[in-house]
Amino acid sequence: MDRGTLIGLLLGLALLGVAIGFGPNPKIFFYWPSLVVVFGGVIASTLIRFPLSNVRSAFAVASRAFFTHPASRQAQVVQLVGLSQRAKREGLKSLESHMPEDPFLAKGIQMLVDRLDRDHIRDVLTQEIHATQDRHGFGQETFRFIAGSAPSFGMVGTLIGMVQLFASIGKETDKLASAMALSLLSTLWGAIIAYLFALPISGKLEFRSKEEAQIRALQLEGIMGIEEGMNPTQLEEALNASLSPRQKVRRSGVGAING
Repeated sequence: MDRGTLIGLLLGLALLGVAIGFGPNPKIFFYWPSLVVVFGGVIASTLIRFPLSNVRSAFAVASRAFFTHPASRQAQVVQLVGLSQRAKREGLKSLESHMPEDPFLAKGIQMLVDRLDRDHIRDVLTQEIHATQDRHGFGQETFRFIAGSAPSFGMVGTLIGMVQLFASIGKETDKLASAMALSLLSTLWGAIIAYLFALPISGKLEFRSKEEAQIRALQLEGIMGIEEGMNPTQLEEALNASLSPRQKVRRSGVGAING
């Protein structure tokens, strides 16, 4: 898992745990009617809004965004320039025995080895980039919807609790307490779902999507440069153009520091 994500999640949960633990009775925060209203409402509305298969896909995309780290753009430049050097020395066919692990890059290199038309290669890879961005966008939309619906169902629970509260005035005290708990805790859990989980996940997906799009664009440019027979030095300069000054890679040896 991304270190910052793990630290943020643990810190958020720890703050909640400390705040709840200092109270006289932490168990009261896990009042099942409020949990049913908020969690059940969010699940129901999400399944109504999106097909089940797409919801599963959104969570799968989210898990990859949290648990996988794409290679840096500097590493991509080094790899692409290395492939270019090999193609220059030994020909495109030699790349077949040195396929990259990245599926997108490997697909592009295989298309070069197969001597497919340049425009066809660019069109296919560009279409794949767009399809990936669409999948990521759907995941972001799903979690943004959850972030919007959770506080709304928290408000629904609050309204139900207030109705019960007013209906119980002058009657049994335990009913007053139950109605107040439903009213307050529904709002609490709705806010927690939205602001500790759903919105951060949506933001992380958006960040990862932009990061991957930049890497894919860099790989596509490198593949096209190799297909064109570009000199490795020229290719290195072309790829470095998309990096910040401190990120630029030099074949003299050392990749730059992130900046």
